[in-house]
Amino acid sequence: MSKKLFTLLVVIIATKTIAFSQSKDSLQNNSTLNEVIVTANKIEQKQNSTGKVVSVITSDQLNARAGLSVAQVLSEQAGLYLPGALSNAGTVPSIYMRGASSGRTLILIDGAPVGDPSMISNEFDLNLVPLSQIERIEILKGSQSTMYGSDAIGGVINIITKKRTGSFITGGASTGTYGTKSNQIAFNGVLAKVNYTLGFDNQKSDGFSSAIDKYNTGSFDKDGYNNKSWFTKLNYSINDRWSIQANTRKTSYKASIDYGAFKDDKDEYFNNATTMSGVQLKYKKDKTIFQFQYQYTTQDRSYLNDSIDKKYIIYENNQYAGKTHFADMFLSKPIGNNIQWIVGTDFRYGSYNQTYASISGWGPYNENFKDTFQFQNALYTSFLMNDVSKKWLLEIGTRYNHHSRYGDNQTFTISPSYIIQPGLRLISSISSGFKAPSLYQISYNTALKAETSINTELGFDYHAKPVDARVVYFNRTINNGIDYNYIDYNFFNFIKQKVNGFELELAHRLPHNQWVSMNYTLLNGQETNQNRLTYTDTITYNYLLKRPKHSVQLQYNINYKKWQASISGRYISSRYDVGGYATPDVKLDYYTLVNAHIQYRENNWLSFFVDLQNILEDRFQEINGYNTMGRTIQIGFRLH
Repeated sequence: MSKKLFTLLVVIIATKTIAFSQSKDSLQNNSTLNEVIVTANKIEQKQNSTGKVVSVITSDQLNARAGLSVAQVLSEQAGLYLPGALSNAGTVPSIYMRGASSGRTLILIDGAPVGDPSMISNEFDLNLVPLSQIERIEILKGSQSTMYGSDAIGGVINIITKKRTGSFITGGASTGTYGTKSNQIAFNGVLAKVNYTLGFDNQKSDGFSSAIDKYNTGSFDKDGYNNKSWFTKLNYSINDRWSIQANTRKTSYKASIDYGAFKDDKDEYFNNATTMSGVQLKYKKDKTIFQFQYQYTTQDRSYLNDSIDKKYIIYENNQYAGKTHFADMFLSKPIGNNIQWIVGTDFRYGSYNQTYASISGWGPYNENFKDTFQFQNALYTSFLMNDVSKKWLLEIGTRYNHHSRYGDNQTFTISPSYIIQPGLRLISSISSGFKAPSLYQISYNTALKAETSINTELGFDYHAKPVDARVVYFNRTINNGIDYNYIDYNFFNFIKQKVNGFELELAHRLPHNQWVSMNYTLLNGQETNQNRLTYTDTITYNYLLKRPKHSVQLQYNINYKKWQASISGRYISSRYDVGGYATPDVKLDYYTLVNAHIQYRENNWLSFFVDLQNILEDRFQEINGYNTMGRTIQIGFRLH
């Protein structure tokens, strides 16, 4: 066993042996198997009433992560790896769910997709959603194209934002390492029949050099970050069956960045801004639900190198603008006593344009990308069927898509589950997936084909005091995958990806308001792709770039009167990353993180916290050529 991993285990075991008196406070349940979820089938249901693999990060768990980013919180979950989450503030993290490449995990904000059509693979930048504005996060794994359409090949992450609380003012502030400062405030109340919450969030950091100073010149400067976010959410109850909700949010940030791996730049900046506005009309009577949702999103991004540092280029200005429209309408109603039927339709439209100007030693260069757009509409339906004994549950669904560029296609989901005995359930599914090429990729190559996939899962859920556990085997094949050709600098369909592995999740409640949890992910991947060394032939790689084969997360928690404390450890095995043009892939070393969080609740409306990350100050790379954070501490308070 490595010295770092041994140290990690010693720290966790030593912490667990600290003596605490028994508290009368109720035990915080780390399990979420009985949580009410909405992401599995767009309707409210208990997590243990679906055969799909869903994880929930609750509001209590998010409160115990104060001081972290959304990407850092997601990185702790089984099956998820987000390179960039531990890099300098302002780095756009990639999202790999069960090994699926970036852009293959669909991000939802309150149920509406928020991909950026100007990003390479239609990804969403998680920096645009401050953790302080989030109520809970639901993670739905496996291909979910039947209910959610394109981009859901790896799974779905539904970020559910906060609604009105009982306190008029909520918020907080914190300060910490790298000159990091955070401030939040929100106002909650009722005007006539309208519940409202509105607020503001600001995060700043002096940061550190994004790029690694490979030759220790000492000349690489710090790369700072400043993020501002405004939000409003209104809810009006028309009567006891009908309600309408409206929301809008605007987030913008500026981040200093470097020129590339191992390359400093003292005057290059990245600006990113989004505005999301939407409305949701809902009817609910018993098990009959009707919902209409519309959201309009704009994205504006720019990269500016303004000539102070002339090491690589004299001047460069790259501007992107994207727009999306999303509308979804569905009806869910019971058919008899044992069948719930869901039928719906959605419409998606995306467009973007780009302008580029530069001045270098070769003279000026300008390029204008023509406006490009695509849209798709779809019909989808799903049946949730129980037998009379309520032991069997069968979910069957299908979607018909009509895409403006790729014509008609269909996807399906079959997900049976069976209660073997009280507390123990067999879960399984087989589903197909579909991902249209992004507008950015199409702007280079209009002949690209859509990606398709088949995903299978088989596992067990166990839920019985004091233990909750889940183990799942998964397998996925992607055809017509899209990659980038460094010979003619274009996108192409070449890749075939095969992934299999399993996830183990365990939570164990202990006496005296203590509990421990762990998760482990094994990921085996294989890609048939263009040879990254010669670029002239095809080769099969028995690994996935940037994605570890083994990852482990351990956590110990305790509540004692007004105190709550946790210590966690994460082990990420070695990975490969691109070494550069026509050079071998680079092996990145494993790393081990030990983190801790302490919280003191003064009363019902005020609490204080201290968060420590990378306590052992492990030095590692998530992305070849870029730094990651060292030991950090964040101290702050929250108004509830």
